[in-house]
Amino acid sequence: MTVQSAALPSPPVRASRRLWGNLAFSCLLGSTSTSALGASITAISLSWLIYHYTGSTLDIAYLGLTGVVPGAVLGLLAGVLADRYDRRKLMVTSDVVRALSIAVLAGTLYLLGFSLILILAVMTLVYSFFALFFPASSALLPRIVPPAQLDDANGILSASAQLGSAIGAGVGGLAIAFVGAIAGLGINVGTYAVSALLLFQIAPEFGRVRTSGSPASRSIRREFLEGLAYMRDHLPILEITLGFLPASVFYPLITNYFVVYSDVVLGPSPTLFGYLVGTMTAGAATGALLVGRLRARQFAGMTMGLGLLIMAGAAFLMVVDRSLPGALGGAGVLGLAIGFIGTTYYSTMQAIVPNEVLARVLSIDMVGSLVAVPAGLLLGGVLASSHGILFTYTLGATGLLADGVLLLALPGVRSVRYSPPVDAERS
Repeated sequence: MTVQSAALPSPPVRASRRLWGNLAFSCLLGSTSTSALGASITAISLSWLIYHYTGSTLDIAYLGLTGVVPGAVLGLLAGVLADRYDRRKLMVTSDVVRALSIAVLAGTLYLLGFSLILILAVMTLVYSFFALFFPASSALLPRIVPPAQLDDANGILSASAQLGSAIGAGVGGLAIAFVGAIAGLGINVGTYAVSALLLFQIAPEFGRVRTSGSPASRSIRREFLEGLAYMRDHLPILEITLGFLPASVFYPLITNYFVVYSDVVLGPSPTLFGYLVGTMTAGAATGALLVGRLRARQFAGMTMGLGLLIMAGAAFLMVVDRSLPGALGGAGVLGLAIGFIGTTYYSTMQAIVPNEVLARVLSIDMVGSLVAVPAGLLLGGVLASSHGILFTYTLGATGLLADGVLLLALPGVRSVRYSPPVDAERS
């Protein structure tokens, strides 16, 4: 099955030679930063509210599931919609709905008091629209940035999201201490509104996927099958999607149990836990920015496989060297590899996959990851309780090591690369 390319306007080359001179990219960057900041504030605020009123770690886990289940259930449909309708409008709509949802939640909690069911219901709705926002945003970027600059663009977006999340965590804590958790939700309403306004400034033509034919004349089922057919016909891309599924099970055994590792190995101090999270965040931002400098897309498949080996080594370091410097070094390298792998993957897919099917390809990969993550969370919880956190980390590191070796052994994975034309690299 062949996907026909539509005649879409390309980003002006002169305006795109420098990312900072690209108005559309600047707006997308601002949207990414403010959304990440607000979402982090909400996560901190709601986690505190739930634990304050219920004292149940299980209820905290329920809140975490609201961020996973919608993407796993709706991700495939979201990819179809993002390849079917105006991506810019979908993103603006998502921000508006999320802003209104958080506003209703904040107002209801303030007027009527705490309600766990309401929080879970609203956050499920919020993350459902994030599941729509993400593939639309990822598929919009190649419309506003030349292929040669995608790695730098993705790196900057990823680093800004990490920075926004880190700042949001601090702002959320201060909000809880001085003005209350509900006020933190109010800040998130404002950040989503700002994000929507920034996205509205992007030229409308960049959001349009097709120039002819109405969506009503096309079957959603057929368009979904087109996405699956594209991956079936391009085996290396399918190998990467399936090959990273084990990693989605094993890395939560490490990253999602930093709090346990910190308490058991380093000592029961919230500050030490914060150091681990902050170091990993800084590492992820650095790794994302390194992709363009190292020209990782020219050997994308191999560098992503090597990235898993580096993640495994970082986790083993945290098991063997249980000092604070060793733990921070492991967390930093772990984050660096995560940021490097993610940015390499998205930059490469955006460059080699036709834009009109890109959102569907990325959403299929996203759903696969989200389906595997809960298994890792459950496995990690059971193992940490029954065998200890060091055994859990050792198993996670071993799994990542085996998955990295497997990926590097697949010829299709090793063949995935993108080398921009010489003229594009100079632009």
